[in-house]
Amino acid sequence: MIKATIIGNLVSNPELKEIKDKKVCIITIASNRYGKDTPDVLRVEIWGKTAENCNTYLKKGSSVAASGDLSIDLYKKNEDTHVSVKLVNAEVEFMDRKTTQKGGEEE
Repeated sequence: MIKATIIGNLVSNPELKEIKDKKVCIITIASNRYGKDTPDVLRVEIWGKTAENCNTYLKKGSSVAASGDLSIDLYKKNEDTHVSVKLVNAEVEFMDRKTTQKGGEEE
């Protein structure tokens, strides 16, 4: 298992889904890297009550820190091999100054 942390801003509003009676929130985070002209972008899956809090309190442009397991999948499309990388089972900390909550819960 590979653990990773990304700090950046949401590129779109969170998307809340329900899968087998469990809530999952999908966010996409962009993070700048020194010496690179374009940001790194990573899809992040958050589950449970934290997923609901992320959907409630976050929006496009929100600053967050997300830590979780890095999931790397290979798949074929039109005979080309593609790689899908995402952060799963993530814990999220809200970084915006106006938000004084962690994962939607009082600190």
